[in-house]
Amino acid sequence: MSNLPTLKSDYSVKTLFTQRLELRPAIAEDRQFIITLEKDPDLMLHVKEVLSDEEAEQFFKSILLPWQAKDMEWTMLIAVDKSTKQKIGCFSLRFVHEHSLNAEIGFLISPNNQNKGYASEGAMAVKEFLFNDIGMRRVCAFCNTGNIGSWKVMETIGLQREGLMRQEYRINDVWHDTYVYGEIRDAAISKL
Repeated sequence: MSNLPTLKSDYSVKTLFTQRLELRPAIAEDRQFIITLEKDPDLMLHVKEVLSDEEAEQFFKSILLPWQAKDMEWTMLIAVDKSTKQKIGCFSLRFVHEHSLNAEIGFLISPNNQNKGYASEGAMAVKEFLFNDIGMRRVCAFCNTGNIGSWKVMETIGLQREGLMRQEYRINDVWHDTYVYGEIRDAAISKL
């Protein structure tokens, strides 16, 4: 019998709770919040090109669809501050390759809620969900090397910098280097 980890059969994304946050699946009422994040040029500076109105609408409709947990299919959780009930950002996850038990996480925190620890708190909850509830063996994340806040969050939640991909990603016709971060479940368990 193999002692390799296996995925749980239920891939449904549930609402996650941290000390300060509720991370819940996106709903129709989140439209304006998500579109505002996606169209913010400062927030998108290290992430991707700002979406057109039509692209932002299409993107929002895609995250409302039930998550099928197919390779490379993103789903999104909206982060809500439990004390104020204000939406503060979003956390995304996807299977990079289900057979290899590899998942990727990402996050966006609204500008007025940055530098308060929300990104680390929410990203840790998503990472633990992928390891403990879904059964992933590896969790990874990528970021533009200039996105210092993002790679600091990745390191804070225990991901290790695994490499550098030179000129891997283009935003507004400028090529950017990308850091690769990851953690293996066996390594995460040994830290407990």
